[in-house]
Amino acid sequence: MKIIQLSDLHLTGSNALLYGSNPETRLNAAVDSIVRDHHDAAFCLLSGDLADAGTDDAYAALATITARLPMLVYPMVGNHDDRRALMHAFPALQRDEDGFIQTTIDTPHGRFLLLDTLEPGRPWGMYCTKRLAWLRKQLEDGSAESFWIVMHHPPLAVGIPSMDQYALQNPQSFHAALAPFQSRIRHLFFGHLHRPIGGSWHGMPFSVVRSPNHQVALDMHAGPEVPGCHEAPGYGVVLIDDTTVVVHHHDFQGSGTRFWL
Repeated sequence: MKIIQLSDLHLTGSNALLYGSNPETRLNAAVDSIVRDHHDAAFCLLSGDLADAGTDDAYAALATITARLPMLVYPMVGNHDDRRALMHAFPALQRDEDGFIQTTIDTPHGRFLLLDTLEPGRPWGMYCTKRLAWLRKQLEDGSAESFWIVMHHPPLAVGIPSMDQYALQNPQSFHAALAPFQSRIRHLFFGHLHRPIGGSWHGMPFSVVRSPNHQVALDMHAGPEVPGCHEAPGYGVVLIDDTTVVVHHHDFQGSGTRFWL
């Protein structure tokens, strides 16, 4: 099974430049690449910060651009997003009983749990008791043999102080919900960090993808201001089977001329 992860699109809806790049143009280029090379993907995860300022115009642009993708698309919220505006552009988007934009995707390789870590008006993430209750309910469902967790904010520090201050603010309670089911959690997918990062957290493997528009510099000393940079834009291509998970970080603009080796 192949899936796509796009994250941190930061659309403005106005075709205005953001940090020297046009987010709508960049997303269109990413979609072109996906349509050309990965049209066989089962679905596409949009793991938060879809709009830069949570405006209706930005989500309208998102709906128009992602409509070109030949697979199901699952928008999620990040700290730059607005739930109401996103739901207006995507009225079929699933919410839990408390109104959080959370849902499940059942696949031949297990159940994907798409989490809502947005704390309105705050740059960091939060996963409150109501959301934790929803998560526990999904994990306790015996019909799924394995789980895949998708969320915007990472629940761990990655060694970039300027971004670590904006991670999930209650990682202990979040881990406590996952811990009884850890052997069945195959991978965690994060956004927010604008960098290609991989590792493990409490023994569970995770990965993070680049933004299509702008990146966070690999500065392990600076803070509290976040250092940005124009490293290559990208998205993730994830390959899954019964025993293996492979995450490719695809630079869709800087690949250059291809040739045989």
